[in-house]
Amino acid sequence: MPQNKTLLEVKKLGKRFGGNWAIKDVDISINQNEIIGVIGPNGAGKTTLFNMMTGFLKPTEGEVFLRNKDITNLESHQICKKGVSRTFQIVKPFSGLSVLDNVMVGVLNKENNVSKARKRAKEYIDLVGLSAFIDAPASSLPLGNRKRLEVARAVATDPEVIMLDEVMGGLNDDETVEMMDIIKKLHKEGLTILLIEHNMHALMTLSERVVVLCYGEKLAEGTPKEVSSNQKVIEAYLGSD
Repeated sequence: MPQNKTLLEVKKLGKRFGGNWAIKDVDISINQNEIIGVIGPNGAGKTTLFNMMTGFLKPTEGEVFLRNKDITNLESHQICKKGVSRTFQIVKPFSGLSVLDNVMVGVLNKENNVSKARKRAKEYIDLVGLSAFIDAPASSLPLGNRKRLEVARAVATDPEVIMLDEVMGGLNDDETVEMMDIIKKLHKEGLTILLIEHNMHALMTLSERVVVLCYGEKLAEGTPKEVSSNQKVIEAYLGSD
């Protein structure tokens, strides 16, 4: 069976704010159709890493490559068109628009035909379990459904890689299980997935590999089993006493 090819890669990535490094010297290589979890204590630099990989922040140093092509200095909308999409910790749908119209905005990133965009948007809405709310204004959705809408909007851009920033944050146990099922479906359909998540059970269950950040640097990387038994990781979360 052929080895999966490297799809997305960051090399020596760093971001400095004033005199402080939020991220320093981080290397990550992501294979096609892989699920990678990114964990770390609060302030470890996880979202800063995502922001640099998706063009919302320019790195102070280092590069980001998609299929071996340098995308480091592209704007976020250009990176999205090339196939890297993401969600945000704080969900910000177009609150005055319906669920359908929100997802159609994502589809129209690549599809110019409005009727085709509407049809595809309905498929993505069904995928995340929001068909019953298709005509509801996004502002009327409770948090769990707004998180689903955020995923649908990201998937609607037709990405190869989707980066999910705490899509299970604030969800109850049932909603978390349902979101995990959605992520498994996306993976089964061929998407490469990066997860930032504070729900350790969910992240370790879903991820094939886990990258641990601490104070902006990569502390460890390995399978969930390797990472969860790594003494440095345990100390970073629990202290060394």
